[in-house]
Amino acid sequence: MAELRVGFIGVGGVAGVHLNNVRAAEGATIAAICDINEATLNRRKEEYGVERTYTDYRRMLESEELDAVYVCVPPFAHGEIEETVAAAGCPLFVEKPVELHMEAAIRKYEAIRKAGIINAAGYCVRYMDTVDHLRGRLQGVAVELTLGYYMGGAPGGWWQDVEKSGGQLVEQTTHILDLARYLVGEVAAVGGGFARRVPLNETATVENASLALLYFENGAVGSIASACMLGQGYKTGLDLFAKNFIAEYTYGSLRYRTPNAEPEELRPTNNMYAEEDRVFLEAVRSGDGSAIRSDYGDAVRTLEVTLLAREAHQRRTVLETTFRP
Repeated sequence: MAELRVGFIGVGGVAGVHLNNVRAAEGATIAAICDINEATLNRRKEEYGVERTYTDYRRMLESEELDAVYVCVPPFAHGEIEETVAAAGCPLFVEKPVELHMEAAIRKYEAIRKAGIINAAGYCVRYMDTVDHLRGRLQGVAVELTLGYYMGGAPGGWWQDVEKSGGQLVEQTTHILDLARYLVGEVAAVGGGFARRVPLNETATVENASLALLYFENGAVGSIASACMLGQGYKTGLDLFAKNFIAEYTYGSLRYRTPNAEPEELRPTNNMYAEEDRVFLEAVRSGDGSAIRSDYGDAVRTLEVTLLAREAHQRRTVLETTFRP
């Protein structure tokens, strides 16, 4: 079978993880890469031995015969990339968050759906083996409360500009909120609160802290807390509470608590990014996307919840979700 020819649009930051995985994957090769930053582009060219490089993604798509494309651009930089890739009929992997605006995200979703291409989004936590274990353990368990956390320091650069990143909840804590959806169920309505009493620095516009209040369709409730002003790591995870049952997911590890028993602890044994990329590439090869755990439409549902939290805060109300892929 011929090797999959994979292209990349955006090769800074998290793209390095996917570049490593594609390079290591059997039956796949990095055929072409694109980035508007020529220094980054040239560095990746040397690092991965890629001969075909571009600063214009449209030219790359027109010039190359690609079997799949990874889109790893910052949240503010998506433009019409996804629609263009979909129009070319090329399978697509998009890093999270997939957009900053629901109107654009829905437009892209419709283009991808119409094209009928294999597609995936970068919610890597879904691929951890401890998450598999937790999903199995939750079968028949009625979770009533979930508390999530993404609390620590703040990355630099565009991340600190809320207009470019969407803020911590949209860009970073989205992983925890997505995990809550994956484990507990769909979110019917959202409330939110955001705080910025002492700015991170003279130029940062992101909020220092936020709460997303979740009302699940199945009757469970939850909150997801974000904090980026701590200057140190504190906690990243999700705690689930049911009758006579507690599950604590923290940095990928699990602890189960039940009455009158010693806590049960598990640690992850797989690489979530490697598994995420393996599943996507296999889906491209086979044409069967059923093993993909977050496709573009599902990622838009997570995006909607994070965006509604800010709107709910501004309007001092609770807002219902409406997007149904």
